[in-house]
Amino acid sequence: MKRCRSSVSTTKNMSVLVAVSMALMVIVGAQEIGGPIPPADIPTQCNSIEKCCMPTPYTGKPIYQFEFESHLPVRTRPAAHLVDADYVAKIEKAYTILRGLPDNDPRSLLNQMNLHCLYCDNALYWPGVEYPLAVHNSWLFLPWHRMFMYFHERILQGVLNDTSFALPYWAWDNAMDVTPVPNAMPAMYANRESSLWDPNRNNCSLPPFLTDLDTIGGCTTKTPDFIRIQNDRVLYTQIVVGSPTTSLFYGMPYRFGDFGGAGQGTFEDQPHGTVHFWVGNQSAEPPLIPYDDMGHFHRSAFDPIFYAHHGNVDRIWHLWQCLPGGIRTAPHDPDFLNSAFTFYDQDGNLVKANISQFLDIEPLRYNFQDLPTPWVTNGVAAGEENSIGLCNPLSKTAVESLIDATPKHKKSDVISAAPLTFKVCRGTRKTDGTEVLEFSGLHLPDLTQQVHWKLYLFFPGANLTNSNPTCPEFTGTFNFLPVVGQAILNPKRVWRVAIGPKLKQLGYDYVDSIVVTIVQSSDPIQNVTFDEAEIIYDRSPEVTLD
Repeated sequence: MKRCRSSVSTTKNMSVLVAVSMALMVIVGAQEIGGPIPPADIPTQCNSIEKCCMPTPYTGKPIYQFEFESHLPVRTRPAAHLVDADYVAKIEKAYTILRGLPDNDPRSLLNQMNLHCLYCDNALYWPGVEYPLAVHNSWLFLPWHRMFMYFHERILQGVLNDTSFALPYWAWDNAMDVTPVPNAMPAMYANRESSLWDPNRNNCSLPPFLTDLDTIGGCTTKTPDFIRIQNDRVLYTQIVVGSPTTSLFYGMPYRFGDFGGAGQGTFEDQPHGTVHFWVGNQSAEPPLIPYDDMGHFHRSAFDPIFYAHHGNVDRIWHLWQCLPGGIRTAPHDPDFLNSAFTFYDQDGNLVKANISQFLDIEPLRYNFQDLPTPWVTNGVAAGEENSIGLCNPLSKTAVESLIDATPKHKKSDVISAAPLTFKVCRGTRKTDGTEVLEFSGLHLPDLTQQVHWKLYLFFPGANLTNSNPTCPEFTGTFNFLPVVGQAILNPKRVWRVAIGPKLKQLGYDYVDSIVVTIVQSSDPIQNVTFDEAEIIYDRSPEVTLD
């Protein structure tokens, strides 16, 4: 497949970045709040109310620094729906072994689940630091999960004694009408007699149902033809039009000691999070909670399909770097590049690795099997991306009248069962950077419940009945997944959507103000407020956004 590299992660620059990272790790004891994340002592720095700490005492070799494993064969991660019987037998054997490993073995499937929980569910603390690490809702999300997948794959290779083995990816981004359908859950994960089976799944996520990339879980009445159109437009909006910059795609900066993620990237939010909601069992019974296993951070990595799902997340991240338009590169900030995490290798030994080492897949010795990506051109022929008719077509006069009649946002405005419409002044237009609408001061009343809404431009009549992501006016989505241990929301957390590219797509780039409509689809509905909605210009990665 085509090679796309992050501009900061070429092999030429790698030795310098790793040297800087290793120097920082030597002085980690004196680490000041606000710098890169130091590698954790994961057996001991755990304070988890979910009991997802790693086995103690640690009995492996002394922790070592990861280096590129040039001796490994280059392996191609296959599309899961296309693998043959020999591959299925091999991966089933690997997960049978992982399920059978003792609880004190960090390679076991239980402990792979715990390791994900440790980093993702507010369980990892440093001495003297008030807040736990959180790799979600920030620029840590993509690299941490690539690293986790890499070492998980090495563990599978170890138990199989086969360094050529590669994890599969579940191509839920491709719902083309072919057999087998790439988007549907691959058959090997739906075999109830297999080690790849997980009983805690949404029945409607099983084949032959198509994966719905616009859902809050449970079943759907949408037709396959509708889902195909919808999914392509969701992906086009979120990944192509909605994330042409580093900050929009990766998420907001997260530095050592920060209080939670300050804002997720568009891709982390949807479709990544949506697939988790879709697969998790909304009717899970105690001691589980609704949407276990895949629908919550603490148990999602116990379902083997988690790794196929994140295989596709990793693949789409790789593809994003090749998309036209925008500045599609990793953050240049040294706090990002020099952040480090601790994992277990194929022998159960601790290994520390730096983000700078995992921004280019070529030195990691893997690539992906090629598949079509119709969403890259909005599900239509190249060059026709913006030819889709609007759900609320307006003349220029009607646009001007709508702007005049729409009130500005007030702090007292509430996103509830009724759609909320307001206008935002674009201010002085700038030629550098991407125009972004930023929401700050978010207030979610009940952090134990999911929260979901969509934003539309120049569609004040949008509601749950007459609008959806197939409408070109759909501009972005916000999805909140409850996190155990998160008592309050990070007060600095923001939500951002790219306005400039969408206005050009709609033909409304001439306007002085935008008309925004937010439609909440949570169950139950919450009364959500935010302090401010303003236009900013995203110049990342040249300028770090805080």
